[in-house]
Amino acid sequence: MLREDNNIDQIVLLLKEKNNHLEMFYDISERERKSFKARNFDNLEDLYRIREDILENIHTIDSKIEVYSASANKSQLTDTSKKEIESCLGQKEKLVNKILEQDLQILSCIESEKSSMLKKLTSVRTGRRLLKAYRTMPDILD
Repeated sequence: MLREDNNIDQIVLLLKEKNNHLEMFYDISERERKSFKARNFDNLEDLYRIREDILENIHTIDSKIEVYSASANKSQLTDTSKKEIESCLGQKEKLVNKILEQDLQILSCIESEKSSMLKKLTSVRTGRRLLKAYRTMPDILD
């Protein structure tokens, strides 16, 4: 069984660890976002795999927080620990909002590249049709 007097401290440590993972998530995504903006999508699959791993770690941390919270003695919650928890939660909210904004930018880069590729594909198809029509033209004139 978990020691009640240590649970609040463990929750604070886990919240800080979760924020560290969110910062890592943001930093990795930011590096790739800049790359995507330069139309380099070579690491897209790696980015999604790494992000998924980080999210799994965050889920594990959340599970631990739930366990410690369920057995925490609320009377042991001091003003200092309340402030630490509030600070961690505030930081988490800011990080999540930055990540959401960043993801919109990443999706915009991907969507822009997708649109560009579709335009090129359409252009190639049109060119092939014109070339085919040009090749069959002498047959029509004969």
